[in-house]
Amino acid sequence: MDHKEAEITSRTPEFMARERSKPFGWDAAHFVEWATVTEMLHRLGIQPGARVIDVGCGSGWTTLFLAEAGYDALGYDLAPANVALARERAARWGSAARFELGDMDALPDGEHADAALIFDALHHTAAQAAALRGVHARLRPGGWLLLGEPTWLHRLSPEARRVRRERGWLERGITLRSLRRDLRAAGFGELRRFFQPTRPYEGRVRGFTWQLARLVAADLLVAPQAHLWLAAERPRS
Repeated sequence: MDHKEAEITSRTPEFMARERSKPFGWDAAHFVEWATVTEMLHRLGIQPGARVIDVGCGSGWTTLFLAEAGYDALGYDLAPANVALARERAARWGSAARFELGDMDALPDGEHADAALIFDALHHTAAQAAALRGVHARLRPGGWLLLGEPTWLHRLSPEARRVRRERGWLERGITLRSLRRDLRAAGFGELRRFFQPTRPYEGRVRGFTWQLARLVAADLLVAPQAHLWLAAERPRS
């Protein structure tokens, strides 16, 4: 079984039942990551009303959040169970977010978007360069791709090894060098680096010291459980 088939078949009823509430009741890190996406949108000047595609959207929470923030949001995912759950959640929320089946390695044709988000999804594909070319083709000139992915440390993490073993998913770690290379090759121009803040912590000494160490490490190199955040613009001409 290849990793794409594993992504689809692993969506059992038990698995999807937990996905129904994501990110609510999950790790607080998801809200820190969403805060980073929000800051990127603001700093890049992507205003509410802009058309945004969410590539590899999973159960759809980031697409739903985009729609709640006023964006015209369309999520794509490879797994039919994810798309069905995301549509169910959109109906439950009364959300205008839309969802379609789509493989990020061969993104379907559609209207040009003002921005695209790939969050926690690119590390599941073996065709990173092809995925980035497909997103580039879907962006209007001047449109931005926002990326948030685990660093190369992810491939060494016990959780990634467990998921590879139990579910058969591809769990890559991504380097800044490879990402910049493939973005340039796909035709992107300006690249802008962003950094996520620390997570909530308990303890004025131990907790603070650990979060400070993670923040400094992520700024200078990499840190455990910190994502690599990058924005890339499709040139205007």
